[in-house]
Amino acid sequence: MAERHAFNLPGDRPHYAPDTHFRAEHLRLELTVDPAAKRIEGIATYTLRRADFAPAEAEVVLDAADMDILDVAGASSWSRGEDKLRVNPQGSEIAIRYAAKPEKGMYFLEPDEGYPGRPRQIWTQGQAEDTRYWLPSFDFPNQKLTTELIATVPSGLTVVSNGELVSQRAGRWHFRQDVPHPAYLMTFAAGEFSEIRDEWRGVPVQYFVQPGREDDGRRAFENTPAMMDFFSEATGVRYPYAKYAQVAVADFVYGGMENTSATTQTDRTLHDARAHLDFSSDPLVSHELAHQWFGDLVTCRDWGHAWLNEGFATYFECLWREHHLGYDEFLYDVFGLLQSYLGEERERYRRPIVTNTYGDPSDLFDRHLYEKGGLVLHMLRRGLGEEAWRASLKHYLERHRGGNVTTPDFQRAIEDVTGRNLEGFFQQWVWAPGHPDLKIGYSWDSTA
Repeated sequence: MAERHAFNLPGDRPHYAPDTHFRAEHLRLELTVDPAAKRIEGIATYTLRRADFAPAEAEVVLDAADMDILDVAGASSWSRGEDKLRVNPQGSEIAIRYAAKPEKGMYFLEPDEGYPGRPRQIWTQGQAEDTRYWLPSFDFPNQKLTTELIATVPSGLTVVSNGELVSQRAGRWHFRQDVPHPAYLMTFAAGEFSEIRDEWRGVPVQYFVQPGREDDGRRAFENTPAMMDFFSEATGVRYPYAKYAQVAVADFVYGGMENTSATTQTDRTLHDARAHLDFSSDPLVSHELAHQWFGDLVTCRDWGHAWLNEGFATYFECLWREHHLGYDEFLYDVFGLLQSYLGEERERYRRPIVTNTYGDPSDLFDRHLYEKGGLVLHMLRRGLGEEAWRASLKHYLERHRGGNVTTPDFQRAIEDVTGRNLEGFFQQWVWAPGHPDLKIGYSWDSTA
């Protein structure tokens, strides 16, 4: 058995959400994409609101890595340094003109000698803090804003992005996302996609796949409307966005990413009819869809509380399985969460679910965050009872809709609904590391 070591490494430090002397309320991004040069040019126009008691010397501080800032309109002055753009705004709006050849955050795919069949695609991946490589942004989850994307791409490419498609003509695509979301959930994907159209209660549901993979796409995503129905019922909150799209891309760095209203999925989840008998896409599809409530509609304020995103999505995979395949399948899923968490705890490290001390935020996205987080929710559900559990979820989501949360917000929501004092439970299971380590023995008395 591998020896358990400490979670934190030399150089790890506490991380805190940055100040919000200026709150971003809206972003209008005009983006021109040149796939041949793997280059983008953009104008990012931010509408800002200054905090009432912000210091007179306060600046707008954006994350902007490896890009050329060409001009900032609406600023009395601006400067660059340490992957930051610092702006002294003259009013409530600034417009940043920039250019970049992103090495991270946005990826350009094309065929090459080793992979002649690779499709021509461009896609972004922001979590945790990579949006700053393709967009000057407030690249931390505590800033949420409405967004518009006006993207110009070569003719023949289909664009997928957040929110409603307002207009499309001659390679110019205009999307509008009216529910606030953070920078890491902004998405842009472009390629030669076939669109498969579905619908849920009047909401457009779309699946985008490489031409020729339409049947595989239907197999992978066909349960999406039923999941939207179940999750809306289970949370008491209707699916909150103007559409739900899933785009299957090549060489994706994860299984899926829950970009607001427009999830990116790996094309490896597209199976032929034979493989589909053994490998369902439902766990991936249900996980990313659950994030539309937990992570997107209500977002952790900083990465230390990211179990409020990932623990919920992980447990809602199990809840979908219970609804769709029955209680025994559900219990086997929960057992799998336990074995996965125990393996990491035994062979790698033990840590609290909530901690703000790390090197890179990606370090936190482990079996403690996902699986142990899901197990904690399972214990809460069992301890509260189904009716109180669902009422607590509804209260939590409605109270914090469109906003940011920390673990105490979730705890207080349950306490408000149930009257239970959960301080001890959260201290034991969320803020403290480990779990009960039991030694159990038995004896047999043959005469009894």
